[in-house]
Amino acid sequence: MNKFDLEKIVETLSDNGFSFNYIENTKLNHDFQLASLKSLIDYGIYYLDGVYEEKVNEIKNSIIICSRSLETTNNLFIVDNPQLVHYKLCAVFEKKFKFSIAKSTKINPNAIIAANVEIGENCVVENCVIEENVIIRHNVVIEDNVIIKKNTFIDSNSVIGAGGLAWIWDSNGERVMQPQLGGVVIEENCILATDVTIVKGSLSENTIIGKGTVISHGTKIGHGTQISRNVHMANNVSIAGNAVIGERSFLGSACVISSNVEVGKNTIVGAGAVVSKSNSEEYTTMAGVPAKIIKRNNFENKPNGAPKPYKY
Repeated sequence: MNKFDLEKIVETLSDNGFSFNYIENTKLNHDFQLASLKSLIDYGIYYLDGVYEEKVNEIKNSIIICSRSLETTNNLFIVDNPQLVHYKLCAVFEKKFKFSIAKSTKINPNAIIAANVEIGENCVVENCVIEENVIIRHNVVIEDNVIIKKNTFIDSNSVIGAGGLAWIWDSNGERVMQPQLGGVVIEENCILATDVTIVKGSLSENTIIGKGTVISHGTKIGHGTQISRNVHMANNVSIAGNAVIGERSFLGSACVISSNVEVGKNTIVGAGAVVSKSNSEEYTTMAGVPAKIIKRNNFENKPNGAPKPYKY
């Protein structure tokens, strides 16, 4: 159970270098559970940050992490970034892996696999490179010419290095396929959720997934696509071949990025949008079919359903 006593909360905040002011409005001799504002419980640990502060009167017998003093009988931890502090507390309960390779997994003898790698049940690992501290869950296929760099997590039922479907008609009306001969490079500290497919590059290309990128469930990435650092893709994003996604961009659920299209740095693409033309401008929000810029300087306010863009 994800519970803390008060001493453990203080210890975790101190270990992570957070400055805080604790205000005890009510004596609560109880363990506290990390909790969501969508499902309120007594003895919870919540964070409130501006837009959600009206919830304060609904929370009872709990600890609230906030950025200023609030009128409440709950106890408060006042910090600079409540959401960040709450997430760091949640991280204490992340699942720990043993770094082992399941017997049911099939590994090509030419694969290069570093120490401290976790590979789950029924995976297929072809001629590829897997660096230190990579975690691969169940039923994952890693094809030839794939490099997975350190500290990356790949959840179940994903395919890395799948073949693409590039083709033309010949003079007789027959389809002629272009074989996919390139590879995939997944850089350090990436997170791939379930049912993600990444197509290998064509010919001499690699499909690149930049350092620190997060890819949510059901997303499909076409051949030769270049994903920059710290990009976030929500569920069921589709990116066609040779697209370029700028660093720290956020791609909303079920959006589509057409082939050879460039998305600028720190762009937010709304859910269901279709980006069919390049936009290299930084810090914009795009939405619609076809997608158009609906906001500039998107770092000024927190958007719905996405983190506030990081301003350098």
